[in-house]
Amino acid sequence: MTTAIVRAATRNDLDRLEAMIAHVDPGMLTMPSSREAMAARIERSLAAFARGSLPPQNECYFLVMEEEGELLGTASIFTNLGVERPFYSYRISRDAKVSPELDVKVELDLLFLVNDYHGDSELGTLFIERKARGGGRGRLLSFARLMLIAADPIRFGPKAMAEIRGFTDREGRSPFWDAVGSKFFRMEYRIADSLSARDHRFIADLMPRYPIYTSLLADEARKVIARPHPDAEPAYAMLTAQGFRYNDVVDIFDAGPTLEAFIDHIDTVRETIRMPAADFVKGPRPAAGLAANPSLGTFAVTQFTADDDPSAVLARIGVGAAEEVAVYRLKASRP
Repeated sequence: MTTAIVRAATRNDLDRLEAMIAHVDPGMLTMPSSREAMAARIERSLAAFARGSLPPQNECYFLVMEEEGELLGTASIFTNLGVERPFYSYRISRDAKVSPELDVKVELDLLFLVNDYHGDSELGTLFIERKARGGGRGRLLSFARLMLIAADPIRFGPKAMAEIRGFTDREGRSPFWDAVGSKFFRMEYRIADSLSARDHRFIADLMPRYPIYTSLLADEARKVIARPHPDAEPAYAMLTAQGFRYNDVVDIFDAGPTLEAFIDHIDTVRETIRMPAADFVKGPRPAAGLAANPSLGTFAVTQFTADDDPSAVLARIGVGAAEEVAVYRLKASRP
């Protein structure tokens, strides 16, 4: 199992993060796309980690995964979603119509433009270098965000959500965008998606003000509504296993599913316990799990198994002998 850690990004990471940008799919819009934007993201994150234990006010917590001195991935949490600017989605609603005289019943799905995620925290910017996939690194990177929430839940509001990348073909074409968005925005899918990362006002200006019947869409577009991109299926599975649920909300551009969960229903948040470092070393401890330094100023997460030296595990995340460690037992290792 990997000895990687996930920790808060620092200014010293800027050069390596800038080099990582070239490896990121253009569709990942929450990843900064320039050195300047990356530097700004780091500064915003440093300010977030330096805050006291207070309710959210539109922070960004930016995490990096490091192994043997090499940065291998990123992940973020964005708080207080939809407060400073609207966060638009499509909510799917079913309309049933009946004609007793003809003995005909019809059920139709409609897409309503909504701004429902108000004050929630968004899990985003999950990126892992292709060469680093495997060894539990993807799970570590994804769950590190949940360990951060578990360390101080008051910072993240009552609910968390994650937009899962929607289906596109090998050429990057989105059937849903071609059928819906392109008719109103009159621009390429990637351009509109990129613009939305900076300003959502144009969405309200150009999107239809009335519900859209999905039955009027081409079969190709209708079939990809709420369908994750194949590369996003592992992330979808990990989050649903943690208690996140699809609640008939999709992205307005590619119709990817949105998952959501109340913070106190997330398995990692509910099951993470704190114990003295000495007790972790002495045991008993879980056969497999995640260990975190829960102090926001030195936050770090790693994974461990029964075969690992517990002192070495604590050293990786900077937990001293007289300090506390946060421990999450993976579901597969529970009785």
